[in-house]
Amino acid sequence: MIQPKQLVEALETIKQAPVSLVYISREDCSVCHAILPRVEQLLENFTIPAYQLDAELFPEVASEFQVMTVPALMIFAQGKELQRQARFINLKQVEALLIELIDAPSTSYEELFK
Repeated sequence: MIQPKQLVEALETIKQAPVSLVYISREDCSVCHAILPRVEQLLENFTIPAYQLDAELFPEVASEFQVMTVPALMIFAQGKELQRQARFINLKQVEALLIELIDAPSTSYEELFK
């Protein structure tokens, strides 16, 4: 996972990438540390930009993504948030959505919600 030096780096990639993932955590969060290796393992099967953002290093991340608790995992397609999970993350759902998005990369945002 990419750990950017500035939040704007992640925001620009999210806007431009067909599919991207953001994982927000905190250093003092034991659940964050337990889930992170599983998320990283899942991402080995995908070639998408994936950012790990530490809410302590980037305090503005909470307001930018409207996150109330960590860990928070968000999947974006064409710059739009498609799925968000927080605290209790279902990696099977995450994987299923990523597979669907990768298999149909030309699908428009509007078509995803028909």
